[in-house]
Amino acid sequence: MKNFIAVCICVFTLTACETEESPKNTREPAQNASPEKPVQAAQTGESAAPTESQVFSYILGKEYGLPSYMNMPSRIGEMLDLDAILQGVVDNDALAKDSSRELQISVEEQKRVDSYYAKVVEDRIAAGENAAPIVLAGPFKGGNVILADTTPMIIKYSYMQGVIMHTMFLGMSRNFGEEFDVHYFIRGIRESIFAEIDPSFRKSISKETLSRVNSLYVNRMEAIRKERRNALQ
Repeated sequence: MKNFIAVCICVFTLTACETEESPKNTREPAQNASPEKPVQAAQTGESAAPTESQVFSYILGKEYGLPSYMNMPSRIGEMLDLDAILQGVVDNDALAKDSSRELQISVEEQKRVDSYYAKVVEDRIAAGENAAPIVLAGPFKGGNVILADTTPMIIKYSYMQGVIMHTMFLGMSRNFGEEFDVHYFIRGIRESIFAEIDPSFRKSISKETLSRVNSLYVNRMEAIRKERRNALQ
């Protein structure tokens, strides 16, 4: 895995040198699908500290985004496309807020892509050490992704992973009865990946803040579970 990360650093081009301010990617949820309290500071470099809810949204971005991005390549033989992942998050967020919206990939196409990579995984397992080298991803551009019939399979698959990540994000929001911030969720996905492939990368939220808020929400979840158990008795 260390060798794989080293290769990633060579090909995964960041759009700018990041600091303790904000990432430069300004991808927004689709038109008319912005959260009720859009975090403008998340795109421009905020001076005010993020709320605990926003910090936890960021944490969820890491928890759902990083494992998939780092572990999937060895299974499917290709690196996921980060732009497509984030587009999947954005589009699913738009759909969650407006049922008239649609994802850029049909259910039938999703099944086709899933079947294709299921076969790839099977073949790579059978090949063992003789499996083909991992195909590297292109540079991160930070722009919108438009899917078409001719779009490469890996872009469609990456988009689908973003949809899954956002679906889990919504599930956590429902569990806590709290509307989490999709902007910070996107930032958490992006920054956790940047930090993994480049140890010098500085996240926009301190490690101490992340640890404190994570502990807070772990305790809240325990309290929620206890309340639910008591209600069933």
